[in-house]
Amino acid sequence: MIRTSVLRILNVIVGVVFLFSGLIKVLDVSDFQNLIIQYGLSFFQYLAPIIILLELFLGLALILGIMQKTAAVISICVLLVFTAAYTYGYLVNSVEDCGCFGNLVKSTPMILYIRNLVLITILVIVIFIDKNALYSVAPVAKWKIIILLSVMLPSIFAAGMTFVVKRNHNDIQPFEGMEVSKTPLKRYVEVDDKRKLVFFMSYQCQHCWNSIENYKAYLENGFVDTTLCYALSYTQSESDSVSLYFKKSYPEIRCQEVIRDSVSFIEATPTAFFIENNRIVKVVIGMVPSPFLLYKRK
Repeated sequence: MIRTSVLRILNVIVGVVFLFSGLIKVLDVSDFQNLIIQYGLSFFQYLAPIIILLELFLGLALILGIMQKTAAVISICVLLVFTAAYTYGYLVNSVEDCGCFGNLVKSTPMILYIRNLVLITILVIVIFIDKNALYSVAPVAKWKIIILLSVMLPSIFAAGMTFVVKRNHNDIQPFEGMEVSKTPLKRYVEVDDKRKLVFFMSYQCQHCWNSIENYKAYLENGFVDTTLCYALSYTQSESDSVSLYFKKSYPEIRCQEVIRDSVSFIEATPTAFFIENNRIVKVVIGMVPSPFLLYKRK
């Protein structure tokens, strides 16, 4: 009996983590898509709603005791895939915050690996220690089904409402090597021979905040002649507490707000365009790298 209770508690612990993660991300699926793109896995952005809904279902199944063995096995697979995806994003695209809980909770690489290892260990214990008490085949109680549907149906609706169909990266970012005047960027950049860094960000994007110091370093250390900042907003008058806090924290950075729908060529935030002699020489999607690492000062 004690062993069964302990295993049930372990299931609930993992289930709460999955449920919490899914509920945060389902409120804005497009933000999770943005994270997948930053990882460098643009194609998988279309699976964002499915991934989130799977997290929610697994969390509820573990908490309510529905198909627990199957849910535990699938959960381990999901955690392994998440860990592999993050490792790729971290090593290839310098993504430090996994975004597992949206912008609410920041996770360093060390925290993510430890957390996932602990969760996988718990699930392995649940699967192999007691195969009879927890996993006997039994009808699912109606109240459990009601709770499951009460969470999943609104979540499916929310995922559909916040999912944004974004074109493939290769289709909308073929700008490297092109003259600015031949790209949509011409609306935001003056034609001259200056070296520029044009930075598109969002006040809600944690990776944008993490890029600010590197963004400032380009101008302060002479890597570029001009820096331009554009903040994507839903409305022209968007001025929520996060944007106000940003402006208070970085008064020296003047970001002109632009409507998100008017910059459809921006696949994800942050996006940085490096321009020399009126030509786009490099496009960086995701964390803006330090200028000292990107190239030598001219």
